[in-house]
Amino acid sequence: MRNFLATVLMLVLAAPMLAGEVVITNDTGGYDIWYVYMSADSDTEWGGDWLGDSEVISSGATKRFTVPDGTYDIKLVDEDGDEYIRWGVPVNGTYRWDVTLSDLGEATVGGSSMGSGAPVTIYNDLGNYTIYYVHCSSSASSSWGDDWLGSEVIIPGDDFTFYVSPGTYDIQLEDEDGDTYTRMGVDVRSDGYYWAVNLGDLD
Repeated sequence: MRNFLATVLMLVLAAPMLAGEVVITNDTGGYDIWYVYMSADSDTEWGGDWLGDSEVISSGATKRFTVPDGTYDIKLVDEDGDEYIRWGVPVNGTYRWDVTLSDLGEATVGGSSMGSGAPVTIYNDLGNYTIYYVHCSSSASSSWGDDWLGSEVIIPGDDFTFYVSPGTYDIQLEDEDGDTYTRMGVDVRSDGYYWAVNLGDLD
């Protein structure tokens, strides 16, 4: 009985060591972070805002969050409504994210390094039309593949960033009316590619 109680006590004392910490530093250079969402990568919903109703992460400030060790998706939203998303973040102890403007959009962390992908940014300069689908595939491919936006859209004046390996790609966007905007043979280099799509790009 004494050995059993000693084992239970050791497990209780060791439990806090399984807790991880996500440390977020706002290095955006002037934009406060208003919302922080973190959920297990297996969840289908973001859940509530970890900052609560009154707290923000001011530019230059750091905020620490305690979570169980595991794999998480993290989304930050700044005062302008811009989103910074990292998918599949491994938390085993302390995970630090110094958030900069280059983190705008989405990036996959789990299974690959952040530096292995080239950012492709789509800016919606269509005036009154929302972009509902973004397709990007290797120019050598015979199909467009999956929609990179998933459940998101790109409203006018907003942008969306995703990451691909440097190479040559075909990119097609589709707006709310079903109109398409296509660029073929786009050279995506390691420093990325930026497309401010406007009505002059209409197919």
